[in-house]
Order: sequence, then structure tokens, then C-alpha cells
Amino acid sequence: MKKWIKNLLISFLLLAAVPAIALAAEMAGGNLTVEKNNVAVALNIPEGRTETITSLRLQMRVSLCDGGMEEPTFEFADTVKSVVRDAAISQEESDSYIVDIIISGKKDQDIFGESEHADLGTLSLHPNSEEYQVKVEIIEEISDGDEPVVKYVDGSGLTALTVPLADTSSVVVENQKETETEKPPKAEAGQAPDLTASVKNGVNRVYFAWTKVADADGYMIYQYNEQTKQEKLIKTITDPNVTTFSKKYSYASAYAFRIRVYKAASGGGTTLGDYSELVRVTLPPAQVKGLGGTYQSAKRVTLSWKKVKKASGYQIYRSTKKDGKYSRYKTIKKGTTTKYAKIKQKSGRKYYYKVRAYIDPADGSRVYGSFSAVKTPKQSK
Repeated sequence: MKKWIKNLLISFLLLAAVPAIALAAEMAGGNLTVEKNNVAVALNIPEGRTETITSLRLQMRVSLCDGGMEEPTFEFADTVKSVVRDAAISQEESDSYIVDIIISGKKDQDIFGESEHADLGTLSLHPNSEEYQVKVEIIEEISDGDEPVVKYVDGSGLTALTVPLADTSSVVVENQKETETEKPPKAEAGQAPDLTASVKNGVNRVYFAWTKVADADGYMIYQYNEQTKQEKLIKTITDPNVTTFSKKYSYASAYAFRIRVYKAASGGGTTLGDYSELVRVTLPPAQVKGLGGTYQSAKRVTLSWKKVKKASGYQIYRSTKKDGKYSRYKTIKKGTTTKYAKIKQKSGRKYYYKVRAYIDPADGSRVYGSFSAVKTPKQSK
């Protein structure tokens, strides 16, 4: 770390020992706004502020929930005119970073100016995988309390103002590949249809679509067993204009299918066309059952659930409101795991959790089961 940054950090720590001028009623707002892979960082002016604010320090944590990412970067907004401005980025763990934002100006250089809002800059995330989820949050700084704070210094340079942040909601930046059913283009007369088979997250049903063949009288769909090399007719479509079909199958199971045309022969009977290429799908796992949670301490919670057959892993989501927006908290990459004991909570705040299982087929198209019922941890007796 640069020497001047160390000196500035020391000054903040020394000022922490000086009686703060902030009252409990004084609050500020920390605002994080997502746009693609960028997070805009801003602060609202503290309530009850009377002194010119020339310096501040704010910390954020960037945590990888799923996928991969490289070190984030931070660029200050052009409106930040302070003499010193720096964002020290350090790797906290293998999948998280701390962003330490420091702004310091002259005693008459007000960070907020005449405005009640200060745009600090933009945090840019650098994911290196097609599917990813990254959580960004403002964290506790120079404080033993449960709430994140921002540390200000007034124009005299002698008084510290430690202000809790009223709006500290974390944000999530993500990109997930969605499974879609795409209808193939129309086939020429005499050709085998082009078949697609797809699944939807949480649904134990296969959705088929195929090209319409000009001279067909109907279509026959087969399930193919790749071990025995046997096939079973599962559906005969007698209307040549129908090109979709769906059928229920077992959760967390892999299947292969193909289709062919049939035509009515001139002397009676039918003529069968060539088979299409095989298509393969893996259905999602079943819904997670038996979710429960208990407090290990005021800030530590353990979740447990029943094992889902053939699952590759699980994802834990949580929210501060039962019917609110849920964010992914943790991806567990082992299907036999039925407990997670490293959940951190803010003391006194109520959280709601739900869990889903997932499967990673050989083709890389991850499929998810339905979420469990929502649960909130119980206090230990």
C-alpha cells in the first residue's frame, strides 16, 4: 500500500478514538446500482450534518457466488474533485475482494458541495465465465457494530463523524444461460425431421419440437435406450401440421429420443421414413424437502435439508422479506451435502431462506429443481 494511504488510514484510526459528533438519529444512505457488469457507488449526505465534510472512507466486499471472476476495478466519478482519492483493492479470500475507498481534500473542499448526493464512482466487475453471480455489499468499517458505516472527517480535520448507513442493500450481478425450446426450420419433402428436446427448471417434463415435413401424414416419436440399443414408440402424431409434444418423465434422469415420418401407402398400410438424429436431455432434480435452520449464535446460522436423489449440488437463497427479492447466498458443489453451517447474519435481523438442487449434465446445460418451502431459522432453546 502506498505510504500516504497508510498515513491516511492511521489518521482515520486515531480519529476513531475522538468522541464522534454523530447522534443516533443521524443516518446516511449508501446506494449501489447495477448496470450490466458495473456497479455505481453513491452516498447521500448524512442527516443533521452541519460541518463541511472533506474526507471519507467506505469499504465494500465483492464476493463470487457462482462462476469465475478476475480482480474488480474502481474508477472515481469526474465530480469527485478531492486532492487524494484512492481505491485499494485486496483479495480477502479466493473468491472475494475488499474495496477500500478513500477520499481526502482540503479543509474548505466539501465532498458533497451544494448537493445532498455524491456519486463516488463505478465498480467494474470482470467475470471470466459464461455463467456467473457476484454479490457486492457495503461492509462494516472501523466499527464493532452490526451495521455498515461510513467514516467522515469534517473541515477542521480534527473531528470524526461515524455515520450508520440507512440503505445498505447488497446487489447481485449475474448472467445465467436459459434453456429455451427453439423450433427448427422447415424440412424438405422426404427428409427426416430435425428434432429438439428440452427441459425447464423445476419441471419433470420433456418438450419436443420438430420440423414439418411437406409430404408427411404424421410423425412417430421414439425413446431410445443407449445401453440396450432398443427403442420404444412413445407417441404417434396423426396430424401432419402438429410439430410439438410434451411428456412427463422421472426427475434427475437422462433420456435419448428420435423421430421419423410416416406416410399412407397407396395399397394400404404405411411407409416409414428415416430416423432423425438422436437428441439427449437430462431432467431437473426434485424439489428440496425438509429445509430447516437453527441459530448457533446471534450471528451464525446452520441450514439443513433432505438429500435430493442424483443432485450435483445445491443453491441457497435468502431475503429479508418472505415475499421479497431473494439473492443467491451460496452454491454448494456436492450433491451429498445436506447441511451448511457457515451462514452469517446481522444480529437482530430476520432472514428467510430457500434451497434448490441442480444437476450438471455432460453437455454443460445446468438444470435446477424447484425451490424448497421458505424457512426462517429458529432460535435455539
